[in-house]
Amino acid sequence: MRSGGSKICVVMACADKGEAEAVSKQLLQLNNGYLVTYRRAEDLVHNQPTGKVALVILSVWDDPAHLGRIIRWLKHRWPTCPVTVVGDEGGGHDEMAARMGGALYLTRPVFPTQWTDLLEHVLQPARARAIPNKDADLAEKPSHQ
Repeated sequence: MRSGGSKICVVMACADKGEAEAVSKQLLQLNNGYLVTYRRAEDLVHNQPTGKVALVILSVWDDPAHLGRIIRWLKHRWPTCPVTVVGDEGGGHDEMAARMGGALYLTRPVFPTQWTDLLEHVLQPARARAIPNKDADLAEKPSHQ
């Protein structure tokens, strides 16, 4: 297993190679992390990535009950990490399982701008937290008058 060092990791369980390539392309444009892909959500459970996981994307065709269990496990493993589920239609059992588990739900097809918005929303704040804000440190120090 490769370690990402200080880079941020986006994890994607995905049966569709095209969706993984779309996320990878957008992540490359942001130049702020790397993508680790799995074919099935169970593979993620049994072979967890190393590094700082900033986002988990589940784009697999699973039974809603199974999807709910996976989301609960993810929330236990990485409590502050957002989870996004990609499904074929809105308003169904998959969306209910995702939302009840606290995950964001996107319907196919997911457009490049949607991937970019999702990645920017998740990764930019993570990057800001990782880089100390020198101005904030100065503002907290009392000035000598």
